[in-house]
Amino acid sequence: MKGALLGARYAAFLCTLAFSAGGMEPADEQLPPAIPSPIVPKQKYIVGIASGPPFNIHDPDGTWTGISVELWREIADELRIDFEFRETSLRGNFDGLAQGWLDLAIGPLTITERREEVCDFTHAYFSSNMAAAVPTSRVPLNFRFLVTLFDLDLWSSVLRIAIGMIGIMAFVAALIWLCERRINPAHFGGGGRPLRGFGAALWWSAVTMTTVGYGDISPQTFKGRVIAVLWMFISLVLVSTFTATMASILTTARLSQGSTIRGIDDLRRIHVGTFADSSTAQYLQTNHIDYLALPRAELFKALKKGKIQALVYDEPFLRYVIRTQYRDQFTVIPLNVDQELYAFALREGSPMRESINRILLRKIHEPAWHDLLFHYLGNVPNGQNP
Repeated sequence: MKGALLGARYAAFLCTLAFSAGGMEPADEQLPPAIPSPIVPKQKYIVGIASGPPFNIHDPDGTWTGISVELWREIADELRIDFEFRETSLRGNFDGLAQGWLDLAIGPLTITERREEVCDFTHAYFSSNMAAAVPTSRVPLNFRFLVTLFDLDLWSSVLRIAIGMIGIMAFVAALIWLCERRINPAHFGGGGRPLRGFGAALWWSAVTMTTVGYGDISPQTFKGRVIAVLWMFISLVLVSTFTATMASILTTARLSQGSTIRGIDDLRRIHVGTFADSSTAQYLQTNHIDYLALPRAELFKALKKGKIQALVYDEPFLRYVIRTQYRDQFTVIPLNVDQELYAFALREGSPMRESINRILLRKIHEPAWHDLLFHYLGNVPNGQNP
């Protein structure tokens, strides 16, 4: 009996505990003080760094500045550790960590599964997306359509398409006129005037192609009706092609006037450029988007001269370069695809990781962090700070 009573009390205690655990989490959770992770004493830490504005900027005087550099210096000050920058490359950062001649690497290092196999990452301190830089329009939004109407390149393209359509329509009209002019003179004879009869055939070809079909003129011979049936199906393809081509031309004209790219599909209708041997180039290739790969020094020149309508790359880099070198000339449009998380990389199993994470998480939620981002990037869209 006593054992049963104790069992009932124990079951009630478990139910109470489960009910409490399932309730709403308190706003200010009281946690026990954590034991700091020990950092192995070392005389000086070697930190790998590679040029990657606006995160790692190598100034002419040999010093380093940038978002990642300033964040790391604040963390190092709080940890009271001495360090030395060693300039390397993106590949060299991970080689150095794997081989042991680097203790830590900073910069725009994205977290990937493959890289995690050779090093440890801290928590992410920045979230980046792919973006497109397009020329900034000098024309108010309400008048951009009028500018498109007076675009000579646009009208030359439309004229070439129209001439092609009229040529095909005239060829079909000639065929139907030859088949019908003697047997069906009332419709295609023209009262003995060949030019007038051909004009009637051209009218029939036009109303058939546009699927209007007034019915005032129609073929009566077997050959004429076969041509009519074939022309009806061919017309559907021609009209659809004409509509798609005109939509593509108008989209290109709209984007060249600085209009907004609404999604990744818009990149398939325009001339796109990006940096050679970049992750963006791999993304565009994977998604079957044609692009022009050029060195950094030439891409912005190509965008300025109109050789490409959009420059696609990481959003922070585009914002920094445009803010410092091409202010008011280009506009950055986030694409919200291919999100990447930036973090510091350490040696596998580094005892510094826990201590760095605690300071890093506090730093990126302080007002000074947002001021730092604004200093290098300007107004950062929502979601850029994890």
